[in-house]
Amino acid sequence: MADNDDELVKKINTLRLVPEKPLPEYLQLSECPFTWQPNRFYDVNPEEVINLSKEKAEYDDLPLDKFIRLLTLVYEFSHLKQFEEAEQALHNAEKLLLEEKGFGFVHATRHILLATQAHIFAMKGLENEEIKELEPYIELSKPDQAAVQALKAKFFSLYRKKGFQCAVDASRKALELNPEEPMWMFLLAESLRRQSKYTKSDNEPLREEVKLLEKAIEKDRNPHYIVHLALRYTLCAKNTFHQNKNNYNYKRSELCQLIDKMWEEVPKLCKVALELAPNNEVINRRCGHTLMQSDIKVQYKNKDLIRTALEKALELSPDSSMTLHYLGKFHERLDNNYKEAEKFYQKAAELDANLAAQFDLIRLKFKLHGVDKYDPSEDFENMLQKQSQLERHNWLKAKVHILSYDLFVKRDLKKVLEEFEIIIEDNEMYYFVKKHYFLFSERMDAIDLYKYIANELKIAEEDVVPNKHELLKKIENISPESVEGPGDKSLLNNVIKKFREPTHGSTTSYTGQRRRLNSDNASSSDTMFWRSNQNQQGSLRQNQSTWRPTGNRSSESSNWRQTGSKSSNNSDWRKRDPNHEE
Repeated sequence: MADNDDELVKKINTLRLVPEKPLPEYLQLSECPFTWQPNRFYDVNPEEVINLSKEKAEYDDLPLDKFIRLLTLVYEFSHLKQFEEAEQALHNAEKLLLEEKGFGFVHATRHILLATQAHIFAMKGLENEEIKELEPYIELSKPDQAAVQALKAKFFSLYRKKGFQCAVDASRKALELNPEEPMWMFLLAESLRRQSKYTKSDNEPLREEVKLLEKAIEKDRNPHYIVHLALRYTLCAKNTFHQNKNNYNYKRSELCQLIDKMWEEVPKLCKVALELAPNNEVINRRCGHTLMQSDIKVQYKNKDLIRTALEKALELSPDSSMTLHYLGKFHERLDNNYKEAEKFYQKAAELDANLAAQFDLIRLKFKLHGVDKYDPSEDFENMLQKQSQLERHNWLKAKVHILSYDLFVKRDLKKVLEEFEIIIEDNEMYYFVKKHYFLFSERMDAIDLYKYIANELKIAEEDVVPNKHELLKKIENISPESVEGPGDKSLLNNVIKKFREPTHGSTTSYTGQRRRLNSDNASSSDTMFWRSNQNQQGSLRQNQSTWRPTGNRSSESSNWRQTGSKSSNNSDWRKRDPNHEE
C-alpha cells in the first residue's frame, strides 16, 4: 500500500470501510466483503475474526473456504489499519485462485477478488486499471451467482449471532440459484446448525438439516457430508429422547423405533467416512467426537473405534487442541482413567487456550478432590488471563463460572455483583448465563443464573446493595421472566443442599479404581450452610437473608474495560464452541 495513508486512516477510524464520497456505481453493485458489511457488526471485534480466519483451516469443508478466509483477513486488517498484512492476504488470495483455477467458479471468484481490490484503491483515491475487467454480478451465470452467495455465507459465518442469520439467508439464496449443487445443500445445513445456537431448541431446524445432508450425499459421497449427517442423527435422536422420555407410550411408539434406527446408522456413517478418508485428521476427529455424543450404549459398543479415530487424528495433527480435548473426554468417560484425562485436558488447555478444555480440567479437579479441598483460584486466574488475550465472549464465559463459584460456594455477594455488572453491561442475554451448568457439581441440571442473582438482590438489604433496584431493572430488560415473583430466602440454599449432600455409594479415584467415599468427604459435604473458611478472603454468609460482603473489587473484574474495545457478545463457535467444540 502507498505510504501516505492519513486520509484513509481518518476514514477507517469511523469504522466504515467506504469513502466519504459515494462509491462509483460499478462498486456499489459489486459483491465483496466491503459491500456485504459496510458497517461492521458491533458484537464481534476484528482481532477475534482474524483469529478465526487464521485458525479455521482445520474446519474447511468446502474448497472455497480458504479463499474467503483470506478476503476476510483483507477486510479486517483494513479495519486495524494493518495495510501491509491486508495487501499480503489479498496477494495470497489472488495466487490461490490462479493455482486452483477459480475452484470451478472462475467468474464468481474473479468478481469478488477484483471488487475487493477496487474498494481498497477507491478508499485511497487511486485508479485501478484491472477494474475494467470487473464483470457485473447481475451478468454472471446462475451457478456463478450462486457461488458468490455461497462465499458471502462463508464470510458471515465468522461473525456470530448477527452473521449467522445473514449466512443462512445467503446460503438459501445460493441453493435457490443452483438447487442441484450438493455443496450448497451442505452449506445451508451448516449455516442452520450455527444459527440454531441462538434459537429455541426444537427439531424443526434439525429435520431440515438432515434432509439437506441426505440429499447432498445422494449426489456426492463426500466424507465431510457423511460425518456431519452422523452428527445430525445424533443430535436429532438425543433431542427427541429428552422431549419424550417421560411419555409412558414412547418406548412402544414408531418414533422410538425411528430413533433406534438413527443410533444404528451413526456408527455406520462414521465407518463409511473413515473408509473414504482414512488419513484425514478432521474426519477422524469428527467421527470420534460424533460417536462420543451418541447414546451410551453406542459409545461403549464402539469404544475401540472412537479410540482409534481420535488417536489417528492426533497422529496426523499432534498440536490439535480439539483432538487432545476429545481424548481427555474419552479417557474420563469411557476409560475411567482420570489421570490420562487430566493430562490431555491440561495439554489442550495450554496449547491454544482451548476454553472447553480449561472448563473440563477445572470440572475434573472438583470431581477428584471435592469442592472443599480444591481451590480453583489459580486455575480461574490463568483461564481469565488466557481468554482476555483472545476474545471477550469467551472471557465473559470464564467470568460467569467464577461468578457462579463465588455465589454458591464462597457466598460473596459483593464480589458476585461486581462481576455481574460487567456481564450485563452490554444489555445482551447470554445463553451461558440463562442456561448455566456448574463446574463444581456434575449432578446438577442447568439453572437460570439471572434468576438466582435477581433473587439475592430482592432479599438483600438496601444498605448492603444500594443499587439493587437498578440492577434488577437491568436483569428485567435482559430476561423478564428471571425477575418474576417475590424474593425467596431458601432458593439459593436449596441448590446448595443438592450439590452438598453426600453421594451415596462410590465414586472414582484418580487412577480410575472404584473406592468408597471416606468419612472426610462425607463430613465436608453434608451441610447446606457454609462454615467460615480461613483460607478464603471475606466473610461467608451464615444466614440466607443476611449478606456480609467484604473485599475490594478485583483488578481482573475490570480488566476487559481497561484493555480494549467493547466487542463480541453472543457466540458458541469456536473456534473452536472455539470454545473449540465442533
